Amino acid sequence: MPLGARARSKELNRQKILAAAKALFRDRGFEAATLRDIAKEAGLSTGALFANFSDKNEIFIKVVEAESAVVLERMIDAHDPALPLAERLLKQLRCTYEAAHTDMQLVMSAFVMNWARKDPAFNQIARLSDLVRQTMLESLQFARDKGDIPVASPIESAAEILEDLCFSNLRRGFHGDMSVEDLISRLKQQIVLIIAGLKAVQA
Repeated sequence: MPLGARARSKELNRQKILAAAKALFRDRGFEAATLRDIAKEAGLSTGALFANFSDKNEIFIKVVEAESAVVLERMIDAHDPALPLAERLLKQLRCTYEAAHTDMQLVMSAFVMNWARKDPAFNQIARLSDLVRQTMLESLQFARDKGDIPVASPIESAAEILEDLCFSNLRRGFHGDMSVEDLISRLKQQIVLIIAGLKAVQA
């Protein structure tokens, strides 16, 4: 097989593996989805799987990275300067809840992997949380520059709180079988409190 065709075939196999793994991680979670299951779902041999990835951890991280990129792009695109600050932040964070609603097993597996394992490879999973915080910080900086909140507002702390609330609500939603709208309603009240605190800061 010519080199170019070989490279295309390898890339096609990688995409088949990632798509199969995403479906199985979404359905079963990380632990229950075996490499044999992933290879079978992708229509490939386990040998072809190992020709592309070193282990299941690497596959999982690649799936989470790809999903994180999609969610963060949606969050950034959802920033609407025409909306009041509370609605603006809520619209952005809604993207994470809508994505998590269909990928809840995947999201919860990612959290568990990040908390429970010390392998540096899983630091990539933590980046999702960091990027959510950074996105919230940029939105709060915009709000401060626009005059929606005082210049002295501790927006770094507020961004951290929003990050923590985003994911703690997801955990509650997972264990309590809450709908996206239930989570949004809960988050809306929390955002209002955070903004009230920011506005109470004296310049």
